[in-house]
Amino acid sequence: MQPFIIKRRCPAQDTLCKAIPACPREAIRYVADEHEPLGGVIVFDYDKCDGCGQCAQECCGSAIEMR
Repeated sequence: MQPFIIKRRCPAQDTLCKAIPACPREAIRYVADEHEPLGGVIVFDYDKCDGCGQCAQECCGSAIEMR
């Protein structure tokens, strides 16, 4: 299984996101994007991700689901 972001639930703030530091493989990061409504997005590096689900457990907005 891999993490999937539900954008409508995600506040997409690099300083608020608890999932980023929770990832033991550093497979999640914030990317600034002026075209996004909140100024950026949370992205996953699926090459690094091992599907542990820590990000989904720590996500404060319940915006990450394992699929």
